Amino acid sequence: MEYIRKKRSLENYTIRSIPKDVLVTNSEGKTVIDESNPKYFYGKIPEYKVDDNGNYVLTPFGQKIKNTIDVDLFLTQNVDDMGLFTDFPYTEKTQTLTNKPQGFNSFEYGRLPGAPQYFYYYNNVTVTGNTDDGYLNQVRSNRVDLNNNPVYVPYLNTSNDTTNIFNGVISEDLEKTIYKIGASPSDILNTGVGFTTYKNKFVKTKDEYGKNLSYFKTDFEINNGGWGINNVSLSAITKKEEYLGVVFPPEVDSVVFINRGVADIFERHSLLSELKTTNDIDTNSGGFIRS
Repeated sequence: MEYIRKKRSLENYTIRSIPKDVLVTNSEGKTVIDESNPKYFYGKIPEYKVDDNGNYVLTPFGQKIKNTIDVDLFLTQNVDDMGLFTDFPYTEKTQTLTNKPQGFNSFEYGRLPGAPQYFYYYNNVTVTGNTDDGYLNQVRSNRVDLNNNPVYVPYLNTSNDTTNIFNGVISEDLEKTIYKIGASPSDILNTGVGFTTYKNKFVKTKDEYGKNLSYFKTDFEINNGGWGINNVSLSAITKKEEYLGVVFPPEVDSVVFINRGVADIFERHSLLSELKTTNDIDTNSGGFIRS
């Protein structure tokens, strides 16, 4: 069984900003907070999403957006048939096919007798998009210039595994930095994910909590998708008759734990309320409630 531990902090959903509209002047001339103002949400998790100014975040149709708290739920199911298959070396037929049938699709038709491995290859798929400049930190050297800006050295491999993985800058000029992440050291230009971060273009947006974000505009491209020699293999599909029908029963595991806050004094008491027997101490170890 695999345990995946994740925490969801309610602080990320709690409003910690006070809009200017909530500040008023009292009879003594002091600026105070008008807690009766409908825009005052400090220390609360509002029912609907609001921005830093206390205004409701609306959809393009002018509707309020429900403020939900995401809870991760992982469900796994395993059915193991001991006689389902056994790995054996695959040997192609002596008379293999030379021409791929028109319209042949292994996803639809499965295995084709006499087909060599390259019949199952498909052309590369190019994927492009936009992202933030977070990966730029992975390709900078340990040096800085006179203005304390990081120095990027072309083709300097900054990966922790330089034998198998290349992370580094391809080129740099006054406008942009081009770099690769996860490329093969023997074929840098045709492998990995390529990024282009522009030095004079910024993207301003908001995260899921309505906080302002700003970063350098970055494009990415990867053109080594699809099926090829690096991710396709053929093996003989065999079964051991003595194991046919001998299966392990299906197992459905669910591990759910809801963290009620960063520093909630009732958290430990709530966990203790789940303990009914001494065996529950082991079941609930590590802060997880298993059902």
